[in-house]
Amino acid sequence: MVKLELTDLNQGSIFIGDKLNIRTKFNFEEETDIFWSGIRLVTNPPCLKELQVSKEEIFSKGHFEPGEYIREKSLLIKSNIVPTIKNRNLNYSLKLILRQPNPINPEDDLIINKTHNVEIKARNSGLQAKTPKPISFSISGLNILLTKDIFKPGETIKIGYESEELKQLEIRLLQNSNLVCYCEAYGQSCRKVEELPPAIAGDVKTQNFDKEFVLLKVPEVAEPSHNYLWSPSEKDQFGFKYGAYTKWSLLIIGKKKPEYGLEPIKLEIPITITSGPITEKRVGLDLFSEGTAGASSVFDGISKFQKTYKVISIDSDIDKYILKIKNISKEDLHGVTVKVTGLQESIFETAPILTGFNTWKKGEEKEIIYETKQDVTALISILEDNNQQNIRIQSPVSETSFFN
Repeated sequence: MVKLELTDLNQGSIFIGDKLNIRTKFNFEEETDIFWSGIRLVTNPPCLKELQVSKEEIFSKGHFEPGEYIREKSLLIKSNIVPTIKNRNLNYSLKLILRQPNPINPEDDLIINKTHNVEIKARNSGLQAKTPKPISFSISGLNILLTKDIFKPGETIKIGYESEELKQLEIRLLQNSNLVCYCEAYGQSCRKVEELPPAIAGDVKTQNFDKEFVLLKVPEVAEPSHNYLWSPSEKDQFGFKYGAYTKWSLLIIGKKKPEYGLEPIKLEIPITITSGPITEKRVGLDLFSEGTAGASSVFDGISKFQKTYKVISIDSDIDKYILKIKNISKEDLHGVTVKVTGLQESIFETAPILTGFNTWKKGEEKEIIYETKQDVTALISILEDNNQQNIRIQSPVSETSFFN
């Protein structure tokens, strides 16, 4: 029996560019073998049941003593990830997954998971705002003037006009929004993404050509302009793209006086709606900025934890290495896992094996057997425990191969 707990340290929301920090707790009530455990950030495109956006391993294949194992992990929310858009059902969830051998059907793994919803937010300071530009044009006897092309939700757009040939002028504020989903299963475009006509978010009409301007208000709840597109890095998902867009425009419709013809004037002018300061300059995401706080460094804890354990010896036998390690710290360690992998030609790592110890008493020696049919020059052992220590030791083995 295994009990899983998942705690979102960001409390359900995270900005793009930040780290999603997770605490996991595994309670094994008896000795347990697992194939893999980790956290996955997933979403659900229209044409797929589930799409993995990113993942982080917690435990590789291994064997655990009964007990409690607590691990904290982080997922970087990369800059190309599409933020949550609830009104188009673009949502995310975090899954804690544990895969175990199935004692009844070895070909069908047992999968235990915990799911938690996460809202991913766009960071305005990371977006590049365009410099506002005036719009002025003339077409078929109609002159239109806008002092700028970028507006905020709730702002009123002032549209100057002039014409001697029109009897009526109508201006519509249009919003064109939809999901973007390209996948090889459906050719180029996902058949389950319905083509949507632009929505009219505002409208103004006038027959008074002495007034010289009309006012059209942007709704307070107007969704800012965006064009997000994410593509996976995994090879098995190449050709897939997922995203969403919102485009805004002004549709100009002019009805002419009979003496100037019956064909109306129709023209669409793209504009931008932004929730951030219009004059804002791009703020790059600094690798060492506050947004990366909580990211673990390769050097974190080396001076503090370097005397936690020691490799006493490495012996070899047919198809296996016997690793003896000792707790040389001044305290007992709890929820310990030691992952062992082999190193070939100082570059390539062999498949890892994980061993979990509920309690490792100070001064106690442990023996780990690492089975492999490959000859290695060193063993790498990585210790983690419930205090989030993470220590890596590389130990050379005898140059004499024991393989026949």
